[in-house]
Amino acid sequence: MTIGALSRQSTLFYVALGLQASLIKDDLLEPIDALLDDEELLELVRGQLATRSPSSAKKGRRTIAPDRLLRCCALKHIKEWSFRDLERELRGSLVYRKFTRFHEDSTPDHSVFSKLFKLLGPEAV
Repeated sequence: MTIGALSRQSTLFYVALGLQASLIKDDLLEPIDALLDDEELLELVRGQLATRSPSSAKKGRRTIAPDRLLRCCALKHIKEWSFRDLERELRGSLVYRKFTRFHEDSTPDHSVFSKLFKLLGPEAV
């Protein structure tokens, strides 16, 4: 699995919706948002994702980008959700999509979250 890209271009459909979604705020998540942009944290997650196999950073299917995975991890633990809850809430909430930077992209299955969180290990989580 290759490591996903950190940013991508929005589709035309999401531009209008994204403007409205940007007005929605979550008082609990807002202060954490800037903390999760820390390059050291992202490098830690990127490093853990690269431990799957020696060539996993360059070959295979794309996986969740390190910034998205870090934000999903934080959201799951802040809200005390299961992996299934995380998947369901991400699919249904513009606020959580904005926070995790999934925006208009499809959200991963709960089993993907489970495997990747296990890969991160308890120290990183």
